[in-house]
Amino acid sequence: MKVTLQVLNVFMAGLFAAGCTQTDSRADAPSLRGTDTAVGAAVTTTSPAQRAKANYVGLRYESLPRGFAYLAGSVITPTPAGARGDFAFSQVRTPKGEMVWLDSLGAPIRAGGRVRTVRAALIVPPLAKDERVFMASCDANGKLDPMIVALVVNSSEAGRFSKIRQAWRADVTAGRFEVIPLDGVVCEDPGS
Repeated sequence: MKVTLQVLNVFMAGLFAAGCTQTDSRADAPSLRGTDTAVGAAVTTTSPAQRAKANYVGLRYESLPRGFAYLAGSVITPTPAGARGDFAFSQVRTPKGEMVWLDSLGAPIRAGGRVRTVRAALIVPPLAKDERVFMASCDANGKLDPMIVALVVNSSEAGRFSKIRQAWRADVTAGRFEVIPLDGVVCEDPGS
């Protein structure tokens, strides 16, 4: 009987210890791998510290958490070939810096909103005073490519921006942003 009680106590202590060591599921959200180009402004500058900054992948939200600010966004239309569901870009200011998120959109909820899930995160490098971010309104070789995010230099051209500092294409299936060549990339201001 004493041996049974001792075994039972050891078993219960093990369960208690295991229950106390569980991690928060947000900490287990997938982070970007070193091969993902989304964590830095260029492929060659990806460091472990930069990868750690992009830990919002997997975050589900109806409204942004405290300490975050929505700056701009764009629903991606048409939906990329081979992708299932609807997607959007969200330019946000986070406690870890400014980012563009590739979000998948869930079913509509109250007040016309939709639950979003971050599928990929792109850290926006510091912008010069004459630069801005364009999302889903750039052409690649004369054809609209709604998956492009670009940093452009403001110009005097009416609504067209051909001075591109950096450009990425969101890959929905791989869940990342990939740096793309700047040749042939031109962005248009949808508001002009």
